[in-house]
Amino acid sequence: MARFLKDKRKAKGQAPGSLIFIGQQAIEHIRIYRTQYSSEYYKEEQITQPQQLRKNLSDKYVTWISIHGLHETEVIAELGQQFEIDPLILEDILNTDERPKFSEDSRHLFIITKSLQFNRETCKVKIEQISIIVGRNYLISFQESETEHFQDVKQRLLNKQSKIRSYSSDYLCYAFIDTLIDNYILNIERFGSVIEEQEKILLIPNKQTVENIYHYKTELAYIRKNIRPIKEVITRFATSDSPLINERTYKFLRDLESLATQATEAIEIYYTMVSDQQNSYNTNLSNNVNDIMKVLTVLSTIFIPLSFIAGIYGMNFEYIPELKYRYSYFILWGLMLVIALLMLLFFKRKKWF
Repeated sequence: MARFLKDKRKAKGQAPGSLIFIGQQAIEHIRIYRTQYSSEYYKEEQITQPQQLRKNLSDKYVTWISIHGLHETEVIAELGQQFEIDPLILEDILNTDERPKFSEDSRHLFIITKSLQFNRETCKVKIEQISIIVGRNYLISFQESETEHFQDVKQRLLNKQSKIRSYSSDYLCYAFIDTLIDNYILNIERFGSVIEEQEKILLIPNKQTVENIYHYKTELAYIRKNIRPIKEVITRFATSDSPLINERTYKFLRDLESLATQATEAIEIYYTMVSDQQNSYNTNLSNNVNDIMKVLTVLSTIFIPLSFIAGIYGMNFEYIPELKYRYSYFILWGLMLVIALLMLLFFKRKKWF
């Protein structure tokens, strides 16, 4: 299956807002976790009956509902009904090939972003879609797998003295995006170190080198497709005038913009670096071919007069004066060696090789 575009045949011809999962099933069953916290209260649990999630909300604490797995569309539809989420938004959540985006209405902020993981052994990246819905004192996150993308945020929530415990759901959303972007930079740096190591062997042309270059370029293009729009998402988030965003959260969002810029610039830098490596490799390969052709040309040029002499004395005329001379063979060899040596000295003086 193609990585850049996922199979959308199931959604072909369907009405807007149809809940159709587009992607690969990552876990067997959907799992739902609920975390509720305030400055003095913290509770985390797994939910087996999602029908009552809405009723357990309270203004006394922030509720984070974490959905792991997207393939059971009836569960997603149930959540949409409870929290009055637009079907078009639910459709985007279920389409794991959706471009990162930000939208808002009177009840919610809606954000689609991506997680990034780089495997150094295979030199491949894994992208997973993360969707976030922010409501009044609650946040719902949707992800494809059981991967703990927000483990660092959970650790902060466990700390009673942490700032996050006294902030609302908009700050929790900021913390999630901040964690994802930090992870972008960390994984891009890991990938970048592999790319930089490639420079050491560019002068040694071989099949594996060129395969690596094309592989790295493809992986970086895949990262660009999924990560580059995040800057636009954060800019729209930071400039939104939604009542769901607390005034004190804006300064953190503005700081997040510079972090997103750093991540996207790093991607562009390494993409350019790989392109330069490809050009350097091709140039070096051409230079090696030119060097080989130069040597072959010099050898061919030297043998032209030698072949001329050999051709004269190889003719089948009976009366060639030197044929009867006792030392003709040795004189001819000496003459041919002198001509070859003089031509080599001439080429060397001209710096033709």
